[in-house]
Amino acid sequence: MNDLKSFMETVIRRLENEGRYGTAHVYQSTLNAISQYWCSKQKGTMKLDKVFTPVLLQGFERYLFENMLSMNTVSTYMRMLRATYHRATKERRLKWKQGLFDSVYTGVRADTKRALTPGHMGNILVARQTLPSLREAQSWFVLLFLLRGMPFIDLARLRKCDLHGNTLTYKRQKTGRVITVNVTPEAMRLINQLANRNPRSPYLLSILPDNPKTQNTNGFGSKEEYKLYQAILRGFNRKLNELSRRMNLGEKLSSYTARHTWATTAYQKKCATGVICNALGHSSVKVTETYLKAFEQKEIDKTNRMIISYIKKEAEKGCKNQYSTATLL
Repeated sequence: MNDLKSFMETVIRRLENEGRYGTAHVYQSTLNAISQYWCSKQKGTMKLDKVFTPVLLQGFERYLFENMLSMNTVSTYMRMLRATYHRATKERRLKWKQGLFDSVYTGVRADTKRALTPGHMGNILVARQTLPSLREAQSWFVLLFLLRGMPFIDLARLRKCDLHGNTLTYKRQKTGRVITVNVTPEAMRLINQLANRNPRSPYLLSILPDNPKTQNTNGFGSKEEYKLYQAILRGFNRKLNELSRRMNLGEKLSSYTARHTWATTAYQKKCATGVICNALGHSSVKVTETYLKAFEQKEIDKTNRMIISYIKKEAEKGCKNQYSTATLL
């Protein structure tokens, strides 16, 4: 199993067996993309030692950009390949090469505004005039924020046994990390409001339906459950955008907006990055820093506007008797 296709398919099956269907899907998308590139350039088996070379990785990156993929998508594919490379070297299928991925893009751009302003988030928290069809989506969104920016997949799959008094303990779907949250009175009211009333259901909330076909014998969740969740997520995001439109927020909302808003607000209130990292259940501080780049970029742009305004005023003072202000920027 020293070819990339077989190796990655084994990784994908392993992830699915662990219930990590989202991560498995990204691995599969990466495999599809690099398989298409390989077939466009050469024939034969994708041997691991032929794929993981600087020349091929750089060529694959150019291919992705030429096909108009976004920088974040390119980065995702490259990071999945890097993770695959680490797995392969750990299993001694490849020799480690220092700096192999240094020449390709593996960062995360923060050019999309994901966080709401405190004022807009506050409006969603207290708004009571939304349409009945949007109230449930609004409640889910608020609860995500109140529970420290919990991902929607984790909220949907919370079990009744995860809540003890006002303490919620759950395992993150993405990383497997165990998270403990002290449930505030505001969050508890919403949990009671959204609670699953079926005594036979394992779910704490009424987000996923009580369908035995979507649950495996271990109660951990199945691939069918994940597909059902994806459909619910798409509907949730559509309703959030409608909510934003009706509230005149001027922002595109998604389930992850609550998470980014919580992180950004904590950063604005001078919380340490390490504290934010632990609160969100990130695997490292580096992951948390990608959440905060958009806020930092906004502050940089604000500083740039301030500097330009200052220079223009100084120019106007010096040129008042020599040039028309119309010649200034």
